[in-house]
Amino acid sequence: MAFMNTLLSAEMTNLVGKFLLVLYNAIGDFGWTVVIFTVLLKTVVLPLDIWQKISMRKQSKAMERIRPQLEKLQKQYANHPDILRQKQAELQKKEKIHVFASCLPMIITIVIFFVVWAGFRALVAYENEVIVEKLMVIYNENIVKVQAGTMTMDELNSLLASSYDLHGWLWVKNVFMSDIGTNVIPDIDTFLGTIGATMPELSPGLTYDKLIGPAMDLYNKQSFWDAARWNGYFGLPILSIATSFISTKLMQSQNPQMPSGTEEQQKTQQTTTKILNYLMPLMLGVFAIMYSAAFAIYYFLSNVYSTVVSLIFNLIVKRKDKVEKDRLLSTTYVGGRK
Repeated sequence: MAFMNTLLSAEMTNLVGKFLLVLYNAIGDFGWTVVIFTVLLKTVVLPLDIWQKISMRKQSKAMERIRPQLEKLQKQYANHPDILRQKQAELQKKEKIHVFASCLPMIITIVIFFVVWAGFRALVAYENEVIVEKLMVIYNENIVKVQAGTMTMDELNSLLASSYDLHGWLWVKNVFMSDIGTNVIPDIDTFLGTIGATMPELSPGLTYDKLIGPAMDLYNKQSFWDAARWNGYFGLPILSIATSFISTKLMQSQNPQMPSGTEEQQKTQQTTTKILNYLMPLMLGVFAIMYSAAFAIYYFLSNVYSTVVSLIFNLIVKRKDKVEKDRLLSTTYVGGRK
């Protein structure tokens, strides 16, 4: 494996993919490599995440402070929506409330999501190319034995099947394929299409099916109902989508509401926000369904990490608010006695 990694090292240009390979060479298991990578990445960006939460908390408090003034403006300019929006914007600017701040966490999350997804996609394509080249070396070394009569073709096919690098993790048989009822070993269409790998230059007369066919016969399902040979059982996609909903919900609870326009326009904005809160986890969850289980592991653990951080942050905030409220009540009480 180390020889093949060296052979194709020039093909891996994606920085995230390169880092994942470095981790894999140190850990030796792709599933746990993804776990470690996820924890490392989320820890590195944790200060940014905390900064966002603190910023949104300040924005929320400022919005609560000016809410009476905003309601007054709504009544005063109910029949003049353009003037109302202008006055609302002026008030928010005066209080240093930025509408963009509420969108920033989602934008950053989406950017990181697609950067990491591109890295995983490059890694999966690279490793599948490595597997093909490794099996080609084995085939070329042993086909002369078949021709010489010291090995049968069945023995060579058995060697090819057993030499296929199958990277499993927990219930998933191959982390380079989806954790659904799909085949364990990719066929040529999946190799070139869904995985996006490039076919290495094969020896004359060799084809993908000659090299990978024995492994497909050994591991792949005979029909959809052959559940024992499914690559996975939809566990990671379901967990990914569920934790994405929870993480999004917690993030939105911290997100300040930025009223703009008339009451009717605000209701429309709130409806749109609710739809996005359901739509985004589903859209991002499609990646966990359609692409590799390796990426689904990352997405699931990333959501869990974000959820835990949000819960801890909310707990700290509630305790801090309670202390501030008790202090204000105590000050008011003492002041009243004086």
